[in-house]
Amino acid sequence: MVAEPVQATVQTLNKLLYQTNEFINTQQEKIQNTEIYEKLFDSKNPISIVSQPPKRNSAFSLPSFFNKLVNNVNKHKTIYGSLFAIGIGYTSYKIYNHFNKVNHPEKFKRRVPKLANGARRDTVLVIGSPTEPITRLITLDLEKRGFIVYLTILDTTDLKYVESNKISEEINYIDFTKYSIEDNISHFNQLLKTPVIPFHNAEPHYLQLKSVIFAPSLYFPIGPIENIGVNTWQKLNDRLLTYFKLFSSGLIQLIRTQNSNLLLINPTNISSLSVPYHAPETIFQNQLSHLFTTLTYELKQFNINVTQLKLGNINLTNQKLNSNSRIESIINTEVRSWTSEMKQLYSTSFSKDLYKSNSIKSSGGKGTSVKELYHLIFDLIYGNNNSNVVYCGKGARFYNFITSFLPISWIGWYFY
Repeated sequence: MVAEPVQATVQTLNKLLYQTNEFINTQQEKIQNTEIYEKLFDSKNPISIVSQPPKRNSAFSLPSFFNKLVNNVNKHKTIYGSLFAIGIGYTSYKIYNHFNKVNHPEKFKRRVPKLANGARRDTVLVIGSPTEPITRLITLDLEKRGFIVYLTILDTTDLKYVESNKISEEINYIDFTKYSIEDNISHFNQLLKTPVIPFHNAEPHYLQLKSVIFAPSLYFPIGPIENIGVNTWQKLNDRLLTYFKLFSSGLIQLIRTQNSNLLLINPTNISSLSVPYHAPETIFQNQLSHLFTTLTYELKQFNINVTQLKLGNINLTNQKLNSNSRIESIINTEVRSWTSEMKQLYSTSFSKDLYKSNSIKSSGGKGTSVKELYHLIFDLIYGNNNSNVVYCGKGARFYNFITSFLPISWIGWYFY
């Protein structure tokens, strides 16, 4: 019973297949007997239905293009490898930066976290002179970002400046002219141990010292070493002695107790190269650098971050501080105070070297934006595993690098 429908279906399909073949054969015979078919397949007729291979475009051939590209890459492996590495690095940085912003948005806002009741707790101690423009800028930026800022008054000059030029009403001062360094450190330590009640019925909390920052000095006496007075060297020694006393009077113990980060902001373009006629700056900055390098090794066992932020050319103002007219004014002012003998010996060389070195040390013009410095300082304050040395500013990394392998004679050749 089942076989009959199947057999009928097979017979029907065979019939349809036979009819289809008959139709195709009939149509083929009709086409072959037409005049058009004879003309198309006549060997004497230039028209042919036989497909011809497409003509190659002489201007472009895909296989030859790839062959040339491969050969070119093989010939210039270094260049293409470098470009590839840069591309991979840049792409990786962008991807990392994107996901880091997503996972840590508070870092890129760079605002100090507050307590639940809105009170501020995180504190920084800035050790430096308020007469220095960069110290004032750093202090103001930290205060605006939400830190409780304490700034030192190191001498009577700083005191007079602060009394006549208020940086901000929110900035607190530690005055070394009224009390000894030991007493000031002790008082500051006691302040951190005292509970703070921000407003009535608020829950008390304690201040947290997040970082101690040694602010940079940008302005130093210039001129021949034999023309620099003893008073100048004495002032530099007094400033260094103040830093030594701080470390010997309980500051390191305070940092260890509070688990704070220690940061030295050190301008290094001039001091790295030991530029002529800049002996005070070179000696002062290098001594600080050596001091903090040793301190880094000593405090590493306590998991305290000691970081040297080597500073290059930072744009602190919109004014062109490295203009020729300004350099000429500095030269004339300095040389005018020299004796006739000093002028005869050094004036020509001093003028030439000052023009050359000004582009290296200038704190204006084409330097790195000061905002980049602000952001880096903020990240270092909250960093858990900071590097021993970081760089910020145009030329900081380059000049520090070349002095590590170039002979001193090569560097001197630039200035003479």
